Amino acid sequence: MTFCRGQTMRKAPLFAATGLLLASSLALAQTPYTEDSTYRGLGGKEGIRKITDTFLELVLADPRIKDNFADFDIPQINQRLQEQFCEYAGGPCKYSGKYRDKTMDGTGTVRDMKSVHIDLKITDAMFNALAEDLQLAMERHGVSTYVSNKLVAKLAPMHRDIVTASAPPAPARPDRGRFLATGGVSTVEGAGGGGITPWALITGYGTRDSWGGNVHYTRVQTQDYSLGTYGVAVGVADRLELSVARQDFQGDLAPLNLLRIKQDILGLKVKLAGDAVYDQDRPMPQVALGIMYKKNKGIGGLGALGVTNVKQLGAKDDRGYDYYLSATKVCLEHSLLVNGTLRATKANQMGILGFGGDKGDHVKLQPEVSVAWLAHRTLAIGAEYRRKPHNLGVDPEKAYYDVFAAWFPTKNVSVTAAYANLGTITIFNPKTQKGWYLSLQAGI
Repeated sequence: MTFCRGQTMRKAPLFAATGLLLASSLALAQTPYTEDSTYRGLGGKEGIRKITDTFLELVLADPRIKDNFADFDIPQINQRLQEQFCEYAGGPCKYSGKYRDKTMDGTGTVRDMKSVHIDLKITDAMFNALAEDLQLAMERHGVSTYVSNKLVAKLAPMHRDIVTASAPPAPARPDRGRFLATGGVSTVEGAGGGGITPWALITGYGTRDSWGGNVHYTRVQTQDYSLGTYGVAVGVADRLELSVARQDFQGDLAPLNLLRIKQDILGLKVKLAGDAVYDQDRPMPQVALGIMYKKNKGIGGLGALGVTNVKQLGAKDDRGYDYYLSATKVCLEHSLLVNGTLRATKANQMGILGFGGDKGDHVKLQPEVSVAWLAHRTLAIGAEYRRKPHNLGVDPEKAYYDVFAAWFPTKNVSVTAAYANLGTITIFNPKTQKGWYLSLQAGI
């Protein structure tokens, strides 16, 4: 922790801790609820008292932030938190405290949030640790995810005023400082997002001061085909994402039971603007620009027919680029995540059947949409849609769509299960391909 100018080393942790904890309550001061449904959802005054007690216990035991709370006046802050949570949840309370300089003695000039926190050197990881402890406290007292998210929605926008510092030089290990599930899962092309479409979120849980990464394996099994994808993705400073993936497509039904096509995918994604989580008071979503380079490795199992390359099926090329622009918004007030992606592509079946063809060899803009209900802090349930170009006469491809459930038991592991519809694959098998989808992700 960097000490504030003009303070002794003994007092600095107290001032920093005070600012950190009050951040979690004063964040609500901008937009208190005008009706009491959130207050009632928290259990009224008695429920808020229990939540606040548990919250403080969690904070003081949290190895990420507990060292900042030496000499902390717990009873005073407990009372202030109860008043704040009550008032701004729509309850019959009034907050009795004010920010006065950097002291808690009730004297001095009242200052705004930003000026109070400018010297406290609060980082992303510290801010998020407090919010997570608050979520856990509410969960332990039976508060619904819907109500919990509404309270966190009041906290998140204050990130702009409260987080005033970067952490020390990059740590040897990731800080895992972002909220659970905000790295998304791994798509079938390796990028961070949903199952079949990338999101603007950067993979991993590293904050702007750190990095994060994961390895993943995904399998899609339909009646006649299977697709396996495995790879590695790294997110740097919550700004840049790099991914490497290999797809392995196989036929399971004669006469294509020997069919095997592999494809390598290199991905790059850059966050351009906005923040999907913190900007709860703004309509602006998080926006990211991405590019994927795809190289088809040829066709196996059809040598007897003289087919070894996708060009022999009518594709114009066996390699190409996808460009995409994604916008993601987490609407905590409604426990929803919404994503829209616009992809510029010539890829046939994601590139598994090459790029371009006899029906077209120019880049087409294809829309993709994801919507997820944040059913719990660890669970998202949703659906996705992805439109695809129709470039090959032998490939009457239709849109992909799925319904999924993604479970995040920890920041190290996630499991996604889905029912997917991949449309038709080739004219040689006009059957609509439907089946299950399972993705496992392990990260640091």
